[in-house]
Amino acid sequence: MRIAWIDCSAGASGDMLLGAFLDAGADLATVNTAVAAVDPSLSVTVERTARHQIAAAKATVRVDGTPHPENTPDAGHGHGHGHGHEEPAGEGHQHTRPWAEVRRMLQEAALDAAVRDRALDTFARLARAEAAAHGVTPDEVHFHEVGALDAIADIVGVAAASVSLEIDRVVVSTIALGGGRQARGQHGGIPIPGPAVLHLLSEAEAPVIGGTAPYEMTTPTGAALLASLADEFGLLPAMRIEQTGVGAGGRDPVEVPNLVRVVVGEATVSPATELVYETNVDDLDPRIWPQVLARLMEAGAADAWLTPILMKKGRPAHTLSVLVGSANAELVRSVILAETSAIGLREFAIRKHAADREFASVDVEGQRIHVKIARYGGQVVNVQPEYDDVAAAASNLKKPVKTVLAKAIAAGHDLWS
Repeated sequence: MRIAWIDCSAGASGDMLLGAFLDAGADLATVNTAVAAVDPSLSVTVERTARHQIAAAKATVRVDGTPHPENTPDAGHGHGHGHGHEEPAGEGHQHTRPWAEVRRMLQEAALDAAVRDRALDTFARLARAEAAAHGVTPDEVHFHEVGALDAIADIVGVAAASVSLEIDRVVVSTIALGGGRQARGQHGGIPIPGPAVLHLLSEAEAPVIGGTAPYEMTTPTGAALLASLADEFGLLPAMRIEQTGVGAGGRDPVEVPNLVRVVVGEATVSPATELVYETNVDDLDPRIWPQVLARLMEAGAADAWLTPILMKKGRPAHTLSVLVGSANAELVRSVILAETSAIGLREFAIRKHAADREFASVDVEGQRIHVKIARYGGQVVNVQPEYDDVAAAASNLKKPVKTVLAKAIAAGHDLWS
């Protein structure tokens, strides 16, 4: 399995992530083809630079060949790049695009399906975050700096770069957010960390830290990309390192090297090796079991289930079984012993064989539904829509859930037929 680890100890922005992926070996021509598909005036260039004497790549989005003001070191706050709360940098900076327009641009562009879906997911996260911050619906959100061409290019560029590297799984470190004085935005002062950043990373259940620098270290664009890319959060996973990339932000502060690092390699420890805990319980009020199963999933279990059994003296009972990785094993054990009447449990190791998974989205009568695609041996073996999306679409369309589900499954299979 090919995995990537993103080091966000100095925060992240769109241009930093784009520079890091390109420095790690992503194909610049592929990135430029993708961004130009959205708008022919867009292109990306890369130059060598350094932060605290650490060599890095600086990605610059150009509009009709000219660097955009947000890509200059002194433009605005934070990393000097395309987020929703930077100080205006001149008349050319006043871009405003509603979410519907950004969505249409991406849907109509000649993009690889995986690139389009990643970009749409990233912008959808931004729309939800901005809507929550301003007390409006996502469709009422008008992107300011975030909706400008350079930010669209960053998001599409990172999506294309990650697909170019053929990464199967992404792990993201704890994310530094920064702090200090307020940033200036289109609507006045914005506290740091910004409301949109906090919403984005809360929704993704990402681990965060304030960081060491007194300014915005992670921008909304960077937070949205990390939330969309991350399959999990944590330390550098076990791998054989194949490529590394370092992306520089527009500023060079004294407090910390303003860099994002991407480490790409082949996993050396299969994530399929897991533990199963079991215990037989015959004296627990059965009304408690749904809460027990929910608590186990919250504690990090991969799965939890009950099997009815008959114990000695004809007593009806249940076997509780829990599948969990070693990282969450201790917490799961504590939940079992605290939430049930069990006073002991069995443990054994198993090896799980899982199909490779990826995510896409389909359109059902104007409703976007995310689907999980399973591949085994290079072949698509299953397409499963996200039930919450199906239920929401059914409600919006005023149709039965089973009807929308069937259409979503059919549309998903059509993608890969």
